[in-house]
Amino acid sequence: MSLIDILVIISLVVFYALFIGRTIILYKKGVKVWVIGTSTKRTIEIILENILFPVLVLWSIYIILTSFHIELPNILSNNIFSILWIKYAGIIFCYIGLIIFFLALLSFGKAWRIGIDEQNSNELITNGVFKYSRNPIFLFMDLYFTGIMLIYSTIVFIIIAMEAVIGIHLQILREEKCLSEKFKKKYLEYKKQTRRYL
Repeated sequence: MSLIDILVIISLVVFYALFIGRTIILYKKGVKVWVIGTSTKRTIEIILENILFPVLVLWSIYIILTSFHIELPNILSNNIFSILWIKYAGIIFCYIGLIIFFLALLSFGKAWRIGIDEQNSNELITNGVFKYSRNPIFLFMDLYFTGIMLIYSTIVFIIIAMEAVIGIHLQILREEKCLSEKFKKKYLEYKKQTRRYL
């Protein structure tokens, strides 16, 4: 196991600690964090939102198996490229992403939800890291998926990263529509001042 593999495992542990820890803290305060599949009536969107977590868990297991160099079929283990500085760039992407994720969770406070929460009349969050990005958690996800792809450049990680980036962008567009309807002029002003990603 190399230093890069160790850093990947640490980053994965930090991600799940933040994700699960924040979810538990909010749950204990009576906040329903998990609202995936509740904001749409379109069957395909409900299915895609509901398979998100199982796919994330499988992807995480794949990362762990790859990090520990467990023997896998060639399609799952053969790197398309293996350049050390690109792997370190991937590590940097992952850790910058985790910092953004942490700052976003702090800025969100009790307003953090997984999915689009149309029933809750939260205020529009524009402080903290949201001054610089309208979608810092999605920015984290893009950086993290891309970082892992740069570290372990198997065809599967490349496909997953590309699909994740496209899927995240489509989710952002859905959320922007919801926020525009909910906060109207206030959100339009925020859009003018703050970029979608960075």
